[in-house]
Amino acid sequence: MKPRNKFEKEILKASESLKPISEKQIKWGYRHAVSHFGRRNSDGTILCAECGHRYHTSGKGEHSICPKCHTRLTIGNNPRQRKFKEQDYFAVVDTCKGYQVVRYIMVYHTATIGKEPEYSHCEVMQRWIAPNGGKVTFARMRQTLGTMYYDLWIPSSELTLRRENQIYGYIETPFTYPRMNLLPMFRKLGLKNGTFGIDPQRLMDYVKDNNRAETLLKVGQTKLLKLFMDDTAKDIENYWASIRICIRNHYKVTKASEWCDYIDTLKYLGKDVHNAKYVCPTDIIKAHNKAMRKALNIAEMEEISGKTPEFLAKEMRYKMAKGMFFGLIFTDGEITVRVIESVKDMVLEGKAMHHCVGTYYDKAKSLILSATINSARVETVEVNLDTLKVVQSRGVNNQNTPQHDRIVDLVNSNARLIKERMTA
Repeated sequence: MKPRNKFEKEILKASESLKPISEKQIKWGYRHAVSHFGRRNSDGTILCAECGHRYHTSGKGEHSICPKCHTRLTIGNNPRQRKFKEQDYFAVVDTCKGYQVVRYIMVYHTATIGKEPEYSHCEVMQRWIAPNGGKVTFARMRQTLGTMYYDLWIPSSELTLRRENQIYGYIETPFTYPRMNLLPMFRKLGLKNGTFGIDPQRLMDYVKDNNRAETLLKVGQTKLLKLFMDDTAKDIENYWASIRICIRNHYKVTKASEWCDYIDTLKYLGKDVHNAKYVCPTDIIKAHNKAMRKALNIAEMEEISGKTPEFLAKEMRYKMAKGMFFGLIFTDGEITVRVIESVKDMVLEGKAMHHCVGTYYDKAKSLILSATINSARVETVEVNLDTLKVVQSRGVNNQNTPQHDRIVDLVNSNARLIKERMTA
């Protein structure tokens, strides 16, 4: 595309001076941006597809560390599987002629048992950001016909100036090359300390327009920052007074979702959320579970048992808000995920799983689902209705189960079915 204005002409000229991705950056992407695979054989041994080493391990988890090449492996349990494939992005943050440039590289990885692993890469997109906030995108062409995927890049096409498209905003990666070149404005905002598993372009946009987010980044409360970015149903202002108490007492929140749920529960119980005794617990899980049990006992005693008018009104509001999703079910043949269809069922879900989902019935931007195997509860899932992504999935006592990744993937891969219900 030809530049349409002076701004685009300036960036097009500046792009001629942009250095290519270095070999060191590429090797980092190969190591960190994609999974590396191993196969569990019928005799219980694991065969590393990276180096070919075969070893014994007592664990039966989904991940293992190869003792020879020290690679963290994702373990496949089919002893007949010979080939593994994966592709994903990593980002390189650079500067050029006074502009901030976020560069996205797609890594392609194929591992075949008995062969050397194959890696390749392609820089597919660049987001050029001016100090005044203006943006220009360089990208390759995408295959758009006959596919539901928006990022099927055509590597042989030219990386050139493109018209702005909302699709470019969907390209995200948690993997950012650690040595970043930043404009002074972004260094002052605190990005010099890293991106902490957050897409760099998204982090830049969020922090520069949000003083609260800038503070969280600078004081190292990155778990909270990531939660507020991912879960738009949570308003940072609702927690800010308690966050200030944490900052003042040098208390770092390590389990952001549980901490926010805990603060919500303290408010429900009428506790003082400006008091460090409450908001800075030594053991957040223990404190969370204790507060949750009290809240659920109140909810169960006053609402479910009594069938009070207030409870019936909550049931009606929940049905009006989420009734469009009732009957929605996902399954992979073993795991079944279904929408929770009443306030009563949600309270009972929270009581059975020993977490606080029983108080989630009035969260306007969240959809709550229950994942089961053979009708037995496994995890409870929360989907953000703005992003249509899973923001949390928890088993008993807020712990992840061995099926956690499968449940999250199952729900995320069926997000379009949720969207269809919203637009029907």
